[in-house]
Amino acid sequence: MAIEDLDELDYQPPKPPGVVERWLRRIFVDDIKLKLLALGITFVLWFAVTGQKRPITKRLLGVQLSFVHSESMSISNDPPSRVDITVTGSKDEIDQLNPNNLLATVVVGDNGTGNRVVRLSRDQVNIDQMPANIRVDSFQPAIVSVRLEPRLERQVEVTPKIEGKVPDGYEVRAVTMSPAKVRVRGPASIVNAFQQFSTESISLEGKSSSFDVDQVAVDTPSDKLDIVDAVVHVHVEIVARAASANAPAPK
Repeated sequence: MAIEDLDELDYQPPKPPGVVERWLRRIFVDDIKLKLLALGITFVLWFAVTGQKRPITKRLLGVQLSFVHSESMSISNDPPSRVDITVTGSKDEIDQLNPNNLLATVVVGDNGTGNRVVRLSRDQVNIDQMPANIRVDSFQPAIVSVRLEPRLERQVEVTPKIEGKVPDGYEVRAVTMSPAKVRVRGPASIVNAFQQFSTESISLEGKSSSFDVDQVAVDTPSDKLDIVDAVVHVHVEIVARAASANAPAPK
């Protein structure tokens, strides 16, 4: 078999890559693994960021609810003190909300004594510390009943609450308080329902001589009542029985 001369072969050496081909190779081929990794990280970050900005809806539980009314009126029933609120907004802003730091306030119309039906809506309720970008959708409960009464203030007597016994051979001659009455404010029907209040407990255990107790708290029988200066000074007079028997009779 004849060997062909190399000069006679129809052979053309490959052309060196052009500028465009080198540029495309540098972009898509060189360091392909590193570039694919960077692309994957980019997609993960993109999904994370867009997910944070996508609006979500969430229910905030136990937001404090407050009612505003005229100072001459008081609420005599027990409307809910907390309310659940459904809101919509960006996930990162909503996740930063703490229901315990929010205060929902609603104004109650003052049209005299009687029941008021209060509808809770975003137009009627003001919520402190709520970001402007978050929309309030609804409240639960959406309707509450509030009973308004005139606010009354009067003096009410205070009686000491004594517990325990003095040792044998002694007795309590008298218990006096200063002041003997305290001022109380609140809904008229509740204020008028009480003729006297009692103090917190005062123990006689082991007491064989007279003693004084300062800053004795007056027990509030209802959380609707506000007692002005709700502490009294109590003096307990203890004497020996023999001395008590020989004391002159009162005229």
